[in-house]
Amino acid sequence: MKTFIFFLFVICAPLFAHEEKLESIDVIEREETQGLIDFVPSVTKLKGPELMKKRQTTIGETLGTEAGVQSTSFGPNASRPVIRGLDGDRIRVLQNGLGTLDASTQSLDHAIPVDTLTIDQVEIVRGPMSLLYGSSAVGGVVNLLTNRIHYEFEEGFFSKFLFMGESVNQGLSSGAHLNYGKNNWVFHFDGSTRNLGDVSVPGYAHSRKFRSTNPSSPEPKDEIPNSFNKQDNVALGVSRIFNRGHLGLSYNHFNTLYGTVADEEVSIDMTQNRFEFHSEYRPESGKIRKWKMKSAQSDYFHSELEGGATGTRFKNKGNETRIEALNKNGDWNGVSGIHTQIFSFSADGEEAFLPSSDNRKLSAFSFQQLSLGKNALRFGGRIEDHFIHKQSSEEFGSSDKKGFLGYNASLGHCYDFSKKNTLETSLSYTERAPTFQELYSNGEHVATGTFEVGDSGLKKEKASALEVTFKKSTDDHHFTTSVYSQVFENYISLNPTGGDVSGVPEYLYEQVHALFYGVDLDHKKGLLRGKKGTLSLINKFDYVRAKNTKDGNNLPRISPGRFTVGFEFEKDQWSMDIESMYVAHQTKVAPEERRTDDYIHTNLGSTYKLVGNLYSLDLFVRVRNIFDVEARNHVSTLKELAPLPGRNFIVGAQAQF
Repeated sequence: MKTFIFFLFVICAPLFAHEEKLESIDVIEREETQGLIDFVPSVTKLKGPELMKKRQTTIGETLGTEAGVQSTSFGPNASRPVIRGLDGDRIRVLQNGLGTLDASTQSLDHAIPVDTLTIDQVEIVRGPMSLLYGSSAVGGVVNLLTNRIHYEFEEGFFSKFLFMGESVNQGLSSGAHLNYGKNNWVFHFDGSTRNLGDVSVPGYAHSRKFRSTNPSSPEPKDEIPNSFNKQDNVALGVSRIFNRGHLGLSYNHFNTLYGTVADEEVSIDMTQNRFEFHSEYRPESGKIRKWKMKSAQSDYFHSELEGGATGTRFKNKGNETRIEALNKNGDWNGVSGIHTQIFSFSADGEEAFLPSSDNRKLSAFSFQQLSLGKNALRFGGRIEDHFIHKQSSEEFGSSDKKGFLGYNASLGHCYDFSKKNTLETSLSYTERAPTFQELYSNGEHVATGTFEVGDSGLKKEKASALEVTFKKSTDDHHFTTSVYSQVFENYISLNPTGGDVSGVPEYLYEQVHALFYGVDLDHKKGLLRGKKGTLSLINKFDYVRAKNTKDGNNLPRISPGRFTVGFEFEKDQWSMDIESMYVAHQTKVAPEERRTDDYIHTNLGSTYKLVGNLYSLDLFVRVRNIFDVEARNHVSTLKELAPLPGRNFIVGAQAQF
């Protein structure tokens, strides 16, 4: 705590020293990414109309149609993003550049405590980002941006309201953003609420193969039992804008109650209270052009309810802090910093499958770019100290302590054929320490219907990656394609044994050597542009393979190839789009894993925009899965029990003042 207060003082003191210059605020362009996204070869940003079009209840489903990104699809309420076949602790989900500090990586049924209605922008970084955000970003980063803390001053009131109704779950959702700026202060409020019923599906919830081997009476049909979701969210923020920086503080209270789908008798009641502090100082001169500090404090807990009674209670209380210095000197620019993550986790109850533990990560990093005409060289390194203390208990035995020192490095090159065409190559090396769950799990997890067994002897997971990306960007033509390969030594995998413990399927954490490789493509081209409107073609493609290189077996839950084609049309206030995604059947399955059939999902939407002197109003209607196709996501552990939602009519309005 003393260290935290010291850094807070170091960052804040210069800001107050410039308070006398408040009469004229210099507007300096800032990084919307709150990071160094421009240095990263493979990134996608969703905001504005594009985010409104794709927004769903969970982060995973919202991003699940992007090239190279799938969703865990653990029912409609708890879906994390999967990037290029990697998920869990290998994908960092950030909120405003800091970890969500929840329990979503500990189990697939644990939702991310962020409401998509309150997000203003989403950034997806495919490929290793361990250098900047820690070893848990070996597969990529998803950064969820809100405007609770403002970086620039805006005078007066400005607000946004959203209302949406859905047919697939008879659901109603609403959200509001209110902001007021005066005398270089900006105050913020946002809130949202959801009331969603059980999700409708075409036909039986259980697959034909599952029904033939596991008959039940009655078979769930036309909807997924226990897939409801009730959610409330409220946040406050205040920001002080200075001549050469800002200070900001926000508070967010998130609460949700949802069914787990895997067990009709189990639901999860989740709450998170989160504080964020952001500061920035821009020196008038010198090689350091910007100092930044961000810190988040979280108090997270959820109860797994069985028939209304609390079975197990999970808690995670912790802090994550980043201090960065962004440098620029001639052809050199980059970022260096320190990063800490400290949290205590506990699971209490008769069916707790994880021990209580204290966890600490301390790291230092630097990433630099040297520009040489049409060429740019990028390189950096990170050192990360990871400490885990398992507390003693009757269920899990005596206390145990583990320490791991991890090293990360990257080297890259970018060549500009022109300002609109670039070829980027990157090499990276990452060491990821095993998590407390992978080390010490031992018990039945009722919500997922599995018996998980960890291994306290697990070693560091080591990964080497190569990626080549080509980009073309003009006013009416955007094209990005990446080819990548990632080799893992001591890859930690949760594998079914084929046996069971007291009738519950047993899964073991084991280490194997693994190879991931694939390609993803994102393309948009204008076909027609004139008085009659603008017509654009959209194409997306991704394919990933993952194998155990020791025995040649496929790794589980890897998405088959996917191809998307769509069209967008805009004229005056109207915009319309149609998009079809073909998902191939997956035959390259792991041992004890079933194949999944191919399917085509088609979505259609239209928006009418009214613009006045002081307001804008978007009225929209969308139809997802127009033809009510039965589809099962191979990435999901529940694909045999819960298909993707059926036909869904969505109507809504978004107003901005």
